[in-house]
Amino acid sequence: MKRRKPTKALERAAREIKDSDEFVEHVANICDRYRREHALDAQAGSAVRRSLQAFRRPAAALVQWLEQAHKQSQVSGERDALNKIAMLQGAPPHAASHSVLEWLAQAERAAARYVEDSKRLPRKSRNAPRIGAQALRATFEHHKLKFSATIAHGTPSSAVSLLCAIARNAGDPSLTPPDAKTSLLESGARPAN
Repeated sequence: MKRRKPTKALERAAREIKDSDEFVEHVANICDRYRREHALDAQAGSAVRRSLQAFRRPAAALVQWLEQAHKQSQVSGERDALNKIAMLQGAPPHAASHSVLEWLAQAERAAARYVEDSKRLPRKSRNAPRIGAQALRATFEHHKLKFSATIAHGTPSSAVSLLCAIARNAGDPSLTPPDAKTSLLESGARPAN
């Protein structure tokens, strides 16, 4: 992947913090990484939705088939087929089919709920802002700059503003200053032992 040159707006935002070519280059590298992670986030979400949709179709059909087998009288084709399967496995008729039916029904409902929720709600657990925030924190520390992830009186700190500029330059206009602040604060959190 060819490295893109930072936009004038991103370069200006970086130079307002520190007028250094090295700092601007570091910010541009963070932007490139953010762009790659943002693309992966989008691909992963759609791949998960496609996979769950593929799971839902046969799961729903199997749930319907098992429900028919349990509801019908002793002479139904579904019941006979279920009995033959149990006999071939050496198990009593309907031994595991009730638990399988319950599990499949729950899994199908959960998959449907996830697919619907993911279409309506923006995903908050994205990797790109988290990775960008961690890299930006390390860059500030490397250049011995004061790192602050605050929004005082509606004015975001330089780190928050720069992370938003990085996101916009990387093609993610959805990162707001409060989201950037949260990502920056989480980037400094130490993992629990």
